[in-house]
Amino acid sequence: MNHQPDANDSFYLFDSVAHCLEHTLRVIAKARRKLYIISHQLDPLIYDRDDTALALSQFARRARNCELHILVRDTADMLERGHRIARLHQRLPSKVQLRKLVIEPNNPQMGFICADRDFLLYKNDDTQPTGFANYQAAQEVKTLADEHQRIWQHALAEPGLRLLHL
Repeated sequence: MNHQPDANDSFYLFDSVAHCLEHTLRVIAKARRKLYIISHQLDPLIYDRDDTALALSQFARRARNCELHILVRDTADMLERGHRIARLHQRLPSKVQLRKLVIEPNNPQMGFICADRDFLLYKNDDTQPTGFANYQAAQEVKTLADEHQRIWQHALAEPGLRLLHL
């Protein structure tokens, strides 16, 4: 499979946690204004890591108008074990918005990250570290961003992720 970035390439298949993580970090790093994520439970091998949390934090703090919306289907594990992205959401709730899915996407197994207008990481089955990254995916990003926004309108804040201020 094609894993090494090349100046002329924009499409990569991946089939391992290491390559999924590599492209996750690359898509986040390329994002400038919008970053939308849909995931079953924010896979700890990809998202519950210092490097991923740092990349998302840097994105969220980059500009006043950055938009980071994360939709998660199952938040039980995040609440039970703790999760770096949950803590990031608690520290920056207006910048790192995290909600629980109420309605399903067209493909309920998928997971994706889309950034700005062109950058996409997509998995047909979000429980597996296989899929593709496309760095020139304008049409796919528009379709998935529109679907994300439709689902976002119905999603709910997870009460267990709120910090209690005493």
